Amino acid sequence: MSAQEITPARHEVEPTGRRMRVLLVGKSYPDRGGIPTFLEMLRGGALAERHDVRLLNVAHDGVRQGGKFTTGNIGRTIRDTLDVRKNGRRADVVHIHSALAPAVTVVRAGLLALAGRSRGCRVVVHAHGGNIQTWLTTPLRRAVMRLAMAPAHSVVAVWTAGEDALREVLPAGKVTLIDNGVPLDRVPEPGAPNDPPRILYVGLLTPRKGVLDLVEASRILRERGADHELHLLGGAPDEGPEAEAAVRDNLPPWVTLLGTRDPADMPAEYAAADIFSLPSWWEAMPLSILEAMAGGLPVVGTDVGDIGRAIDDGVTGRVVPVQDPEKLADALEPLVRDVAVRREMGAAGRRRVEEHFAADVTARNLDRLYQDLDRRKR
Repeated sequence: MSAQEITPARHEVEPTGRRMRVLLVGKSYPDRGGIPTFLEMLRGGALAERHDVRLLNVAHDGVRQGGKFTTGNIGRTIRDTLDVRKNGRRADVVHIHSALAPAVTVVRAGLLALAGRSRGCRVVVHAHGGNIQTWLTTPLRRAVMRLAMAPAHSVVAVWTAGEDALREVLPAGKVTLIDNGVPLDRVPEPGAPNDPPRILYVGLLTPRKGVLDLVEASRILRERGADHELHLLGGAPDEGPEAEAAVRDNLPPWVTLLGTRDPADMPAEYAAADIFSLPSWWEAMPLSILEAMAGGLPVVGTDVGDIGRAIDDGVTGRVVPVQDPEKLADALEPLVRDVAVRREMGAAGRRRVEEHFAADVTARNLDRLYQDLDRRKR
């Protein structure tokens, strides 16, 4: 689906029905990344005005072991399943947020869904991961997904390829697409142009996010005489410290590591930048791209997930091939050299988010889903 094919009309539905008790289940802060950001948006936005929203935060301390079959993950899954069952007795909807791949993550989400279902709740599993379609490639994996998602009443995809992959595996009517959205009420105007211009990356520090591809593109730009700064903002990935080390150990001296930031501080980071780039190897619908566009930045991203549906190529930014630093540098160079081009694309990106990817639109669609599930129950 091209960027021009997005239409907001299907979202314009006024909330109807009763106020419900919603238990959000997922990893929130101090974890970083798309799911924690999304959960905080739901807790502090229009959905919380419409319903009684509580959060069961299943983030944990210690070395990250995301997607791995370890005794630690087994123990945490058992504890979290019991917590969902305990807290589910005071909920109408249990809304579970998961990457939903690989197998360990799928089974975990299924157990949490079963716990919510056992309390008589309507259960929604929200699939945020960008590699579901590449994981669902064998009969065994498809069988695992069907079995794990059996307790869920609805599975939400946030990008079109994930929606298609899940629809092929799960029963008809069970999968729905709801676009990610970002809040617009606290976004400052872009700051004065930096000299040299500042390219910002926001995401986990792992090779799969294309960080080293961006570093290589930065080196190419420097060789071409396109002076700039490169700032990387992010922390440890779920796959563990080895992935973070692979990035940190290969950074040249001109790259600035910003560490992590609280969500409230992120708008200021976007406002302080001139260009945003996320050259991931796979994604769904990354919130960082939408946040950067909301902040008035031109965005350069790879053609994975629904990045090509978020970015209007040539209008709000550029979409480039994955793992191609040369093409990435080609897309960044005009933005580095011309402040007028940056500002024009950034303004167009802000308008695009307002029209299609605002947090209130996401909240209205979730409300509509909750009400539909509630009516089916009765």
